[in-house]
Amino acid sequence: MTEVAKKLKKEFLDLLEKDLELRYAVTGFLGFSEILRRLDEHDKEFKEILAETRALREDQHKLWEGQNKLWENANKLWEEVKALKGGPT
Repeated sequence: MTEVAKKLKKEFLDLLEKDLELRYAVTGFLGFSEILRRLDEHDKEFKEILAETRALREDQHKLWEGQNKLWENANKLWEEVKALKGGPT
């Protein structure tokens, strides 16, 4: 391989790495454009699912906190009932 060819190859590979539009054009030329389009769609859907999962996890955490407060209040009420009955606390 000549020095000019090596330089051209390196420049082309650098461009492929840095230029998304060129990368899509080359892959489209090679017949991969449909695969890339679908991967982009799946990536978008995956990110939406992750965001939804995070939101659900936050909501679940809030529910657990609320449940813990309810248990604390229930335990306090039982202690008050025991105290009113004259039992040990």
